[in-house]
Amino acid sequence: MRKTTLHLLLAVVLLLAAQVAFAASDITVTVTLQQVGVSVSPTSWALGTMAPGAAQSSWVSGNAGHFTATNAGNVAEDLTIAAGATSPSNWAAGSSSAVDVYVIGFGIGSGDYTSEPTYATFTTTTSLATSVAAAGTVDFDLEFTAPATGSTFDAGGQTFTVSLAASAS
Repeated sequence: MRKTTLHLLLAVVLLLAAQVAFAASDITVTVTLQQVGVSVSPTSWALGTMAPGAAQSSWVSGNAGHFTATNAGNVAEDLTIAAGATSPSNWAAGSSSAVDVYVIGFGIGSGDYTSEPTYATFTTTTSLATSVAAAGTVDFDLEFTAPATGSTFDAGGQTFTVSLAASAS
């Protein structure tokens, strides 16, 4: 009986030891959700009064670019630029100046920025830059050519938007 009790006691001790040896272990999982966004500065450009068909750019010699787009996300991004709606009339972006058609283009300078960049005209969503690192920036200028003539006149001026958007690279 003593031997059986000893064996039973030993079995209980071994069972308890096995439970201690196989105790649970945790894995801590950390995840950060991808965030995509873009900000631009400055957010406006006042051109003043322009003659029909006249062109004006934001470029200034020695400056990297009048506008700065910043990757506001936490991953590399591709940035696009697009001409938007106009107010109050029905102007539209086009590849050449015409009645109610304006031309808008963007340019990215290089080197010492003493030469005006070549402007890429855009009428729809167009690539501005690719693989911009998180918190990275892209400096650019805009060039605007007024419509050759307008079908409406508004003493308060004409406004239109240039929109930037971001997507993960």
